[in-house]
Amino acid sequence: MNYQELKDKHSKEFSEVPIFWAFSNEQFDEGLKKHNIIKGDKIVHIGAGGYIKKTDIHILDSVIAKHKAEKKEFKKQDKELIKAIEYELSNHEYGVTLDPTDTIDCLSLDMNDERTQKCFKKAKSNFMQLEQY
Repeated sequence: MNYQELKDKHSKEFSEVPIFWAFSNEQFDEGLKKHNIIKGDKIVHIGAGGYIKKTDIHILDSVIAKHKAEKKEFKKQDKELIKAIEYELSNHEYGVTLDPTDTIDCLSLDMNDERTQKCFKKAKSNFMQLEQY
């Protein structure tokens, strides 16, 4: 599985978590209705406008833990890690900013790890070659 496939898989799985997003009272009411949340159900605000029934938090926690483990396993493959870094350098406009911070954060890279440093250096070199006009 390549990085884009992993991202797509994670996106699909996360979209199946019974979360709703609301930034107004109307959206909040629509979210309650859509998820069959009735008066008396406990609701948890998960940040960034997200809400979930307290009884469903285990679903969210499970998906997050699964995705974290899959990303960790994925990053063990040098070739795929390099491609993922290249993708995220582009996604975070490294060619404009020359700041890799968002890419490092996005992929949760341990830049103290020698293998990760080597992969990052290779990915950055590949990326910069592609950016040449």
